[in-house]
Amino acid sequence: MKLNRILIGWFVLLALASCHDPVETRRATSLQPEVSPELLYIDSLMWYHPDSALMHLIYYFKPDSATITLSTRTECNQRYAHLLLSELLFKNGYPQTNRENLLWSVDYFDSLTMVKIHGTDTRGVSLQTASDCRNASNASAQNMSPNNVFLSARAHYMNGVGYLEHDSIIEAYNEYIRALEIMETHFPIVETLRATSQNTTSKKTLHATSLHIIPHLPRFMMLIHCRLGGLFSDQYMQEPALYCFKKALVFNRLEPIFLDDYPKSLYYIGLQYDKLQQWDSAQNYYDEALRLLPDTSNWLFKCLMANKANLNYASSEDVEPAVSNLKRIAAKADSYEKPWHFFLIGQIYYNEKQYDSALVYLEPTFEQSKNIETKALVAKFLHDIYQSRGDTLEASQYAVYHAEHTEQERVKMARVSYLNELFQKHLQKEQEAKLLIEKKKKIRTWLIVGLPLAVIVSVSVVVVVRRRNRKRLAAQEAYAKRQLNEVQQRHDEAERELQAKMEQAAQHTREVLQQRAMTIYQSGSENRLKQILAEFEAVYPKAMPELISTHPELSETECHIAILNFLRFRAKEEAELMGFTEYTALKYRSNLKKKAGSDPISTLFKLEKSE
Repeated sequence: MKLNRILIGWFVLLALASCHDPVETRRATSLQPEVSPELLYIDSLMWYHPDSALMHLIYYFKPDSATITLSTRTECNQRYAHLLLSELLFKNGYPQTNRENLLWSVDYFDSLTMVKIHGTDTRGVSLQTASDCRNASNASAQNMSPNNVFLSARAHYMNGVGYLEHDSIIEAYNEYIRALEIMETHFPIVETLRATSQNTTSKKTLHATSLHIIPHLPRFMMLIHCRLGGLFSDQYMQEPALYCFKKALVFNRLEPIFLDDYPKSLYYIGLQYDKLQQWDSAQNYYDEALRLLPDTSNWLFKCLMANKANLNYASSEDVEPAVSNLKRIAAKADSYEKPWHFFLIGQIYYNEKQYDSALVYLEPTFEQSKNIETKALVAKFLHDIYQSRGDTLEASQYAVYHAEHTEQERVKMARVSYLNELFQKHLQKEQEAKLLIEKKKKIRTWLIVGLPLAVIVSVSVVVVVRRRNRKRLAAQEAYAKRQLNEVQQRHDEAERELQAKMEQAAQHTREVLQQRAMTIYQSGSENRLKQILAEFEAVYPKAMPELISTHPELSETECHIAILNFLRFRAKEEAELMGFTEYTALKYRSNLKKKAGSDPISTLFKLEKSE
């Protein structure tokens, strides 16, 4: 009797283990409204010919650009059409003009995926293996409506694109991650595709069956990871960027629609290694991208060649070959690409202290570049060059520009820290999900061998895996904190150095102006006051407007007295310049001190008086 109970218990546990996890068996079934065949055609065309698809879609939009004219006018078609419009605008290089309608589409498809019904819809089910895909293929062929879960993920992805167009970095990241989590939660075959991407036979089988259920699933996963990688790369977060671009490379192998997709992914991976100064790895990825590039007439080829030339200089410090190659590439670049090539050349000349040559390339870069971070770095280079020449006025202008963007860098540092924290949480969730799936698979296998052994091994594995996971996560967090602390220290040091240089430049500018003012005073000319005021306005054009705005109670004479005080004239000299007695000058000084302080201009510009 006791043996029977043990056998019954063993078979029950075995049956439970063979069942899918409740999370895994949760069906993404959803209400499938009728979808216009015109939109289905445009959707299929979009992945290969986005320009033609956009022309077809615009034909169905009314002049008000909010409603569409289709054979089947439903809410689903309206939302689907606006999702397609946002995707096609992005793929054709246009800004997102239907943002409000896209947000409605996000809410609409999210609401559909939350409605569970008992039907034969297999295009939204959670598919585990290639076997599940094949079993669902016949029913799937009868239902040609787009999967609502997939559309929900695409809507969140495009919402992230819209946020990024408005420089809302955190919001864009959250939307990209939301799209990724939707795909990985509802289509666990994504993980199977990723794991078997190196196995040619398994790859072909899984790829064919996955596309039968969700067309362009690998392609979409590649796009999400590329956008995440680009977002991290722009924030100089190279490790997360590498993680995302390498995942994009895996999915790109499964569905390479365009010939330059794979070389482009290799280029972005090499670029991250380049920024990390891991030059051997960067060189390998650049070379592989060049080998697979279908032609040499596009921007990617020029970028690869330019980066390789700059990489050769960085690794060997051989100037002439690198500069010659960069100049040859810059000569073929268009107006949009040229500032970046000029920056690379100017940076090399700056590092080699060939300042005359550096100015030839850095000044046009500063004027033409649309990248704020590049301009700020060029401004620092130009400040150093003019400072070394003794041209403090020109150097101070670039120092001011660089200082104006210091606050932006501080904000960016806080954003990078927050992004890194969010991404680490995502990795932790992803790792925990993988560990959970692996653990359940092992438990099923071990239960078949025997219940006693299964219990012992499962407990051991859980303990070991959790410890390993904690150590890995602790190491990742410690590494991230160290990196953040090092970056913060470098940033603080650079900020202090820049602040000191700015103060020196400002003090020197003031002393030069004071010497010129005294020279004009000693010349004895009739219009000395006018000349002195003109010199002051040329150096400090914003001083008088800001002084009047801050202290509107000051008269014009008191403003002039404030300027002469700033230039360190004595009361007797002020009286002579202003044309009244020394007693009157002292009285004006007293009134000025009561209203705005003894030296309001120094206070306004936060300058200390010279000793």
